[in-house]
Amino acid sequence: MNRHFNWRPRQAIIGTQLSPLLKSWLDTPDSLTARVKENCRQCFSLRVHAEAWQRPYVDEARRLQMPLWQEAWVRVITLRCGDVPWVLGRTVMPRDSLRGRRSRLRSLGTRPLGSVLFTGREVVRSAIEVRRLEADDPLVGEHRAAGGKPLPLWARRSTLAILGEPILVTEVFLPELEYGAAYRQDLD
Repeated sequence: MNRHFNWRPRQAIIGTQLSPLLKSWLDTPDSLTARVKENCRQCFSLRVHAEAWQRPYVDEARRLQMPLWQEAWVRVITLRCGDVPWVLGRTVMPRDSLRGRRSRLRSLGTRPLGSVLFTGREVVRSAIEVRRLEADDPLVGEHRAAGGKPLPLWARRSTLAILGEPILVTEVFLPELEYGAAYRQDLD
């Protein structure tokens, strides 16, 4: 797929017609996993949908400055509140990013990436970018493959440099997040 995707700085959501709740989630500066866990308490779970060597999408390869033909370790998961998926995550890890101590990132199982990465100072995060997904977007396809319906969705992404090597983390905010997070806020 050779489309150009319009990723914008996260401040671009300020003038958009989004609910305040969704805006606050898109604008979360720290670990999104931690925020989902905080909102779900004991109900948090993670489901792995795919993990494999594959070629990243063109915009991902360009963001990581990888040759378009080169494979990376791609992991697709959903962060869940109980059995309800709130966030679809897609992580792209080039081979060089998985050498040495970083090789453990290929065997996370159901452990969230955020719980491994945001524990020390060796991770540097780039600026967060956001965009609204179109119906034919490959990330919407990932959502459908994970059992979701194609609806207007928003996503954010950033590059995490781990000991100087980049990985790309993309998070797609599913409609159930707004309903579930609003419901949990009402309970408090």
